[in-house]
Amino acid sequence: MRCVAWFVVGFSACVLGCVSGTTNAAGRVEMLVGGLKSVNVDADADQPLIIELGAGLAARGTQAKVLAWAPVVDDIATRVGVDRALLMAVIDVESRGNPLAVSPKGAKGLMQLMPETGRAQGADDLFDPYQNIVAGTKLLDTLLSMFGDVSIALAAYNAGEAAVRKYGGAVPPYAETQQYVKRVLERVSAYTR
Repeated sequence: MRCVAWFVVGFSACVLGCVSGTTNAAGRVEMLVGGLKSVNVDADADQPLIIELGAGLAARGTQAKVLAWAPVVDDIATRVGVDRALLMAVIDVESRGNPLAVSPKGAKGLMQLMPETGRAQGADDLFDPYQNIVAGTKLLDTLLSMFGDVSIALAAYNAGEAAVRKYGGAVPPYAETQQYVKRVLERVSAYTR
């Protein structure tokens, strides 16, 4: 079992994600919230440790999962110079905060990058949340510089640069892409401090 701890900004809770290596859980991620005073992780190393989410955190659903990544996103957003609320909104829409998300087309991780796109941005493990967020942020920064408009950059992130160029630098007339841009822009306000 591999466990990693994060502290959730805005909540007084510690979140620990454990990925079970057993076949019965096959990559299932459990999250627990609360103190670990009475837990001996080494004693049950072959069993996943699950503690149910409290009502306040569970009620926030996807937003709580995305906010769990706030310390990492804040650091990367500051270093790269991309708005953290925009990055959080992209993570929300792309993966709902699931670092192990895989799309039907093969995009992976929090920011749903295709393997070749991730490699081009320096990531060799798209399931590593830090590498995924860095690569996705670098890509989004490049697209923002290239197109000079958040909506167009988001359209290029979703449909590709070629699709945006094909339609004269505008959001392509693809229903999926138009809905994607709208959803991300709507979610930005949820992550604005």
